[in-house]
Amino acid sequence: MTGPERGRKQEYVAIIDQDKVTDEVRNIAVKYDPLNRSGHEGFHVTESGELHIDDANVLAEHRLIEKKIPNDAIQIVPLPAETGQLVHQYDENGFRLYNLPIPDNGSVIGLLGRNGIGKSTALDILAGNRVPNFGDTDEESGWDRAIKSFRGTTLQTHLERLRDESVVTAYKNQRVDTLHETDAETVRELLAIRSDEPDRFVDTLDIRSILDRSLSDLSGGERQRVAIGETLSRTADLYLFDEPSSFLDIKQRLSVARTIRNHVQETDTAAVVVEHDLATLDLLSDAIHVLYGEPGGFGVVAQRSAVRTGINEFLKGKLSEENVQIRRHSIDFPSADSRKSRHGEPALGYPKLAKSVADFSLVVEPGRIHAGESVGIVGENALGKTTCVKMLAGSVTPDSGRVPDKVVVSYKPQFIAPDGDVTVRERFASVTDINAQSFKTRIQDPFDLESLYDRSLDSLSGGELQRTGIALCLARDADLYLLDEPSAFLDVDRRVVFADQIHQFSKRTNQPVLVVDHDLFVIDRVADRLIVFEGEPSQNGYANSPQSMRNGMNAFLSALGITFRRDERTGRPRVNKPGSQLDRKQKSSGEYYYRG
Repeated sequence: MTGPERGRKQEYVAIIDQDKVTDEVRNIAVKYDPLNRSGHEGFHVTESGELHIDDANVLAEHRLIEKKIPNDAIQIVPLPAETGQLVHQYDENGFRLYNLPIPDNGSVIGLLGRNGIGKSTALDILAGNRVPNFGDTDEESGWDRAIKSFRGTTLQTHLERLRDESVVTAYKNQRVDTLHETDAETVRELLAIRSDEPDRFVDTLDIRSILDRSLSDLSGGERQRVAIGETLSRTADLYLFDEPSSFLDIKQRLSVARTIRNHVQETDTAAVVVEHDLATLDLLSDAIHVLYGEPGGFGVVAQRSAVRTGINEFLKGKLSEENVQIRRHSIDFPSADSRKSRHGEPALGYPKLAKSVADFSLVVEPGRIHAGESVGIVGENALGKTTCVKMLAGSVTPDSGRVPDKVVVSYKPQFIAPDGDVTVRERFASVTDINAQSFKTRIQDPFDLESLYDRSLDSLSGGELQRTGIALCLARDADLYLLDEPSAFLDVDRRVVFADQIHQFSKRTNQPVLVVDHDLFVIDRVADRLIVFEGEPSQNGYANSPQSMRNGMNAFLSALGITFRRDERTGRPRVNKPGSQLDRKQKSSGEYYYRG
């Protein structure tokens, strides 16, 4: 491989396991620290007795201490740095992407990493929509240079075919909310215009019943399934999917994952998929590339790895092959007993509610939501979850039953419509005092809003718009907060942070929060109890009263016939193969999700 490579001075971080720090470890670290020996501050013992070193002071030379101590209490690891083949750069000081993922016929290659790290740029290049410039932003790019740069690699053939226009790619982008912005009016017309085999996936993806529906009237899950079906029904050599699970319920996510895998294997074509739902990515992929770096600054495509290895190392925050620390702390998964139901003062009581719309009917069992409690809402799509939320919010009037009028509700809808050229700062200023210290501490800083303040809402990416919508919902003064699918378009790191922030928000303010989401990891982190929806999609829905996390997950997944095992190393949920020994064992014991 030839071409320019760029880098910066390697930076390091010290990972200290205080439980393993003995007197001997402390003495060695302080005595042999090169900074301490030269009169500066390196490793030192705090007043509480912990061994510490400021991040800014960690040097490569501190690796000597790591080697001298008798255990692994101290690890000196590299932080992400710009390394590898510089493939593309935006403007003189713009974002830089290093390396490219490698498609493979008959396989699905997953891409896992934070937003703003170059995943969509990589897809654009592989699709032929963007010619890599290799850092020369002032020169016109050409495929010949790309081919030369990747000569001798498996990417060479794909790039040659892009140059010769002899490869066909099919690309489903992230923003399915723009699906209706085409010449087609209905789903049937869209498939007829864009697909080579319009009917091929209409049954597999459960699209047939909506073929004559207007594109503008589709729900988020329906738009996603149509977009996936339209992409797969094209005759192509390479299929590219940017976040195919957004707005889909868990049953649909697993169906989509199997459909994409089966199609790629049957046609011996290739697929590259960006996905943030780890259970879906695990089931979908044959191998993955982790991407790391600085969002908006640079991104590095790591070497291809086995799916389990790649996901687990991503969660742990350290990539072994690259020997790089991509995150200071690991991402952990809660157990069944790690979060107890909170029974404080009742904040909202609602009676049995009923609502019928056309041929669909919804019944909501009575329930109580307590002060400072986060309640998750789970169920298949088209069972009335959003309708239930809107009834509790007061924007939809039930046919029977009545929600108390005195409740002030702040609601984040599933789709967030940008308010034209209004800036993020102006939008927040219209609902709260953005100069108040409480706002800065509670909302602005945790949701990293300052970097967005001067941007117009219609210029935000899907993830940035979602972040803004969640923060806006929590910034309002209300008695009840309702968030509909807050994880859509967010990367794994953001999902963790925001789920924890939402849960902490309910505790700090002593206000109840309801969260509708299909990512069970998000529900795991955010919820104290669950409201489980059952029924026949698009026909009838039934919402149970709030119940414990364990009982709720068992009720929800038993209705779907899906069980999860826990990864031995990370504790992350992994879907069991239907009919497998473990699947049968968990079903017989009644434990579909939590096993601890």
